[in-house]
Order: sequence, then structure tokens, then C-alpha cells
Amino acid sequence: MSLRPASPLRIALIIAGGSVLLGICAIVGLRLLASRTLEFRAQAQAGQAIVRAVEDFRKQTGGYPASLADLSPKYLPTILDLPDESQNKFKGWEYRVVTNGLAVSYTLRYYMGRGGIEYEPPNWVGNDEGHKAIILKND
Repeated sequence: MSLRPASPLRIALIIAGGSVLLGICAIVGLRLLASRTLEFRAQAQAGQAIVRAVEDFRKQTGGYPASLADLSPKYLPTILDLPDESQNKFKGWEYRVVTNGLAVSYTLRYYMGRGGIEYEPPNWVGNDEGHKAIILKND
């Protein structure tokens, strides 16, 4: 059995097929990335009500709430979706008061599978498996 060289037409077809396959993979990857950004932005917009409630609480009491539960029902009419590791529920809002020794602030996160969004005043940041980008800004 002897190997014969491939014809130029066969080589061209293989290259064209590989290029088409690469193009399809690129389009699918971009669509997944774009849909994740839209999902992040929609969740950030839903989180704006929580940001307003936290800020209203701070204006009225002089401090940040210890937990998101402190906002309901006076500042938020509904109970929030919170993560619960004891029940293997990892989707939901997480809130933390943070300080750098001089200033007190807070972070607000919503976990969405492998990634999520985080409010770091005044920006909402999308985190798609380590790839971070500002998706919404508050003035």
C-alpha cells in the first residue's frame, strides 16, 4: 500500500471545511457571550430596586442594613431570592457590608450559575467565569 499525494482540490476542500467549522464555532461563541451579557444587564436592572432600598435605609438610619432581610417590608415589598448552601441553592442575592478602615460601603452580588453580577457602587459588574466587565453604571 503506497501513499499518494493529496490533490490540490482535496487540500482546498479540507481548508474550506475547516474554515467554515471555525466560523460556526466563532458565531456560536459570540452569541453565547452576548446572551450572557443581556442576562447580566437584566438582572442588574432588577437589582436597582435593592440598591435604592439600601440607600434609603442608610439615609433614614445613618448606617447600612446588617442583611437584606432588614429591608423587608418597609424598603422592599417582597422577600428576596437568597442563596442557601445548606440546600444546595447557589442562585440568589448576597449582600455584604465592607470597610477599608476609613469608609463603610457594601457589595451586592447575584450568582447565576458559573458567574453573576456584582454591584460595586456605582457600577454593576458582570463576571462570566472570571471575565469581568462593567455592564451598568449609576450616576
